[in-house]
Amino acid sequence: MTKPTNELISPLSALRHLIETNQIEAPDDFLKDKSFVWSPHNKIINVTPGPAFGSDLVTQFSSTQTRGMRGPGVAEFFTTVREEYGKLVDLQEGGKALFFTGTGTAATEAAAGALRTPEELNSDKTAIVTMEVGWFSMAMGNCVENLGRNVIRLQGELGDDLPYDRCREVLEKDTEGNIKMVMAPHNETGAGVTINPKKIRDLLDELKHPALLVIDGISSIGSMPCSMTKMGIDMLVGCSQKGIMGTPGIGMITLSPKAIQKIRESEKQLVDAGHKKGQHYFNLGKMLDAMEANGLHIETPGNYAQFAVALDTLAIEGIDRVCERHVECSEIYRTAVQTAGFELIAKNPSNASNAVTAIKAPEGYGEKEIMHVLRIMFNKHAVEAAAIPGYPDMGWRLCATGGIQPQHALMASIAFLQSAKEAGLKIDCDKGIAAASKKYAEVVQYHRPLPGIDVYGR
Repeated sequence: MTKPTNELISPLSALRHLIETNQIEAPDDFLKDKSFVWSPHNKIINVTPGPAFGSDLVTQFSSTQTRGMRGPGVAEFFTTVREEYGKLVDLQEGGKALFFTGTGTAATEAAAGALRTPEELNSDKTAIVTMEVGWFSMAMGNCVENLGRNVIRLQGELGDDLPYDRCREVLEKDTEGNIKMVMAPHNETGAGVTINPKKIRDLLDELKHPALLVIDGISSIGSMPCSMTKMGIDMLVGCSQKGIMGTPGIGMITLSPKAIQKIRESEKQLVDAGHKKGQHYFNLGKMLDAMEANGLHIETPGNYAQFAVALDTLAIEGIDRVCERHVECSEIYRTAVQTAGFELIAKNPSNASNAVTAIKAPEGYGEKEIMHVLRIMFNKHAVEAAAIPGYPDMGWRLCATGGIQPQHALMASIAFLQSAKEAGLKIDCDKGIAAASKKYAEVVQYHRPLPGIDVYGR
C-alpha cells in the first residue's frame, strides 16, 4: 500500500508541510525589501549580557542531571564545588560560599535581607546605603527598598563612576554605626561601566565604619579580575549564567569571616528579642546552619553538575586568559563603533567595561529605531544584541561576557554597523569595519581543541 504523500516522517515534517503549503509567513517586522530564506539552522551569536554565549563543554554536558540532595557522597560533592568557586573569587580564609536556586537576583535578595536587628525593625534609622549608576544597580536598590529596609539610595549619572563623595557624607553622619551595609556594583551591566570596589573599602577603613561592603559581581565574576581578598569585599553576589558560562539556575553569595560573624550576631539579637528571623529560603543564617550541619541546602539545590563543568572550563582556559579575552573582544567592539562615529555610554575611557560595551544612540533616535537595528541584526545577521535596560531610547549593548571569542566580537561588530547603516544611521560603516578588522588581527590568537574533544563533542 502506498503511503499518503502528506504523511509526517518526523516532528519537523509538520513544520515543512506548513511552509510548503504557505500556512506560515514571515514575521511582519521582517525585512520587507529582501528575499527571505527559510533555514533549519538556528545558530546565532549571542552578545547579550546573559544568559551568556556559553562554553562548548557546558553545552556538551547540558543534559547532566544534578545529584539527588540526600544521597551518599552528595554533601562532599556540593562542598567541593562551592570551595572551588570560592577559589575563583579569592574568598578570604574562613569564609563561606552559599548557593541559592535562582539567579543573581536571588543572591541579591539574600544579601539585601541580611543583618536585620531589633532596633531597625521599628525605627527610621538608615540600615543600608546603595550606590547606583545604571539599571541593574538601581534594581539592587529596588530590592532593598521592597524588603522594607531603611535605605539611602545614592544615584549617580548613567555612565559615570559611583558618587563616592556623597557616600562619604552619609557615612560621616552615621556616628552611631547604624548603617550595616554599603551595596554597589562591580560592573554595571546596563551602562557598560566598571567600578573599583577597593575605593569603597578604603573609604570605610578610613572612616573606621563597621558597615559591610556588599558587591554585585553578577557580570564581573569570570569576566574580569574579581578578588574578595584584594578588594576587601565582605559579601559578593554572583550568578551561574554570565561570566561563569553555566546555565541559569544558581545565585551565589560568598561571605567573608567578618560577614559571617555579623550575620550570626544579628540573628542572635533577633532571637533574644523574641522576633522571628524573617526570610526563610533567602535567610543567610539558615543557609549557613544547613551548610555547617551537613553541607546540604535547606531546599532543593540548583544543578551543581553543570556548574562544576563550568568551573572546570574556566580552570582549563585559565582565569587570567579568560579576562584577557574579554579585553580583546571589548577592544574590537569599541574600535568598531567609535571609529564609525558612535559614542560610548561610559563617560570615562578608564572605566569602560570589558564585559559590556554600551553604545549611545544619536540624538533624536528613539526606542523604535533602536529596536529596528536589533531586529536587522537578529533576522539578517544571526547576531543577538540588546538595548540599554531602563533607558529604551539610549542605545545598544554588545557584550563579551562568557565564551565570546574575538571571532565572534568581529562578526557582531560588523553585524551591528551594517544593521545601523541599513536602518539609516549616518555613520561611516566601512571605516568602522576596517578598524575592527585591524584590531581583530592584532589580538586574535591560535586556538586548538582540547585533547580528546573534537568539534563533534567526541
